[in-house]
Amino acid sequence: MPTPAPALNPARPRGSWTAMLTWRAAVILLVVALAIAVVAPSVRAYVDQQSTLAELREDATVAQAEVDDLNAELARWDDRAFIVAQARERLAYVFPGETPFRVVDAETVDGPAAGSPAAERQPEVAAGAPWYDRLWDSVLVAGGDAPVKDVEQTERPDGATGSGEGEEEVGESEPLTDVDFGG
Repeated sequence: MPTPAPALNPARPRGSWTAMLTWRAAVILLVVALAIAVVAPSVRAYVDQQSTLAELREDATVAQAEVDDLNAELARWDDRAFIVAQARERLAYVFPGETPFRVVDAETVDGPAAGSPAAERQPEVAAGAPWYDRLWDSVLVAGGDAPVKDVEQTERPDGATGSGEGEEEVGESEPLTDVDFGG
């Protein structure tokens, strides 16, 4: 048999990606990509959970500080001196025999504010009126109506009192009010 002649086989080019890509390398790359695809969502969920956990710990710290403040205030209410101080300050309570004073700075208060209902009232009209007339006048002022001036009561010839200004005689058969009581 004849001996084969020596032959030169062409070599693969070096330095190109085709030279490095063999079927074994392709399988390894596929396994690595699959591992990344499987692990990436778990890593992202872990990072999200860690940030949520850090926020919850911060919220718990703030809530614990608030609970501590509220417990400290609750403990202050067990002290009798604190209760007395709060009653004096908030409710203006005094002990029997003490005289309460309310100090108003005369430099800042010169009377009722301009345009207020109290500035528009005539003190001489309300001074002699009974409390219920003054109360009704204040309701009218607050509602925007001017207070009704008291009309002097005059005695009529038949002994009854009335305003004397265009008053009609009310007979016994006429009702005294416009309200129907359903009777």
